[in-house]
Amino acid sequence: MKERLAILETSRLLLDRWQGSDWADLRPIATDPEVMQYITGGVPWSDDQIRDFVNRQVKLYDERGFCRWRLTEKSTGEFLGFCGVGLWRTFPEPEIGWWLARRHWGRGLATEAARTALGDAFERVRLERIVSVAMPENQASIRIMEKLGLHYDGEFENEGVRLVRYAIDRVG
Repeated sequence: MKERLAILETSRLLLDRWQGSDWADLRPIATDPEVMQYITGGVPWSDDQIRDFVNRQVKLYDERGFCRWRLTEKSTGEFLGFCGVGLWRTFPEPEIGWWLARRHWGRGLATEAARTALGDAFERVRLERIVSVAMPENQASIRIMEKLGLHYDGEFENEGVRLVRYAIDRVG
């Protein structure tokens, strides 16, 4: 395994930048119907969609200083998924989100990573407001949003799918 320099870290995780070749690490997660249940209704992403996602993260970090960080478990070096602030579709506000490999669900890793990514986005990047979007049925993600201090900010529809938005503003 090639040594990577983490941008952020927690007690259990390294959050770092993507490289174009990292798309293959994301493939098992982005093609898992259970992971994708509340993203695409369970439809796996194509290899082109996965590559595009990774390339967007590389570009976003280069241009704006934030991205949906690549997550690695410190103790094993295993790729777990991603977490961080990105741009959601054509919406103007930065959005925090996360995807983890199913076998790592329920361990508090998404909350741990999101807390660190949110702090970085407010402190280093100086973003003023961050939202998070989920299907109302995705109670696990909504619980994470609430743990992070995001508050319900409304409901809307996008491409025929009902969604909720939570938001948090930078303090100070």
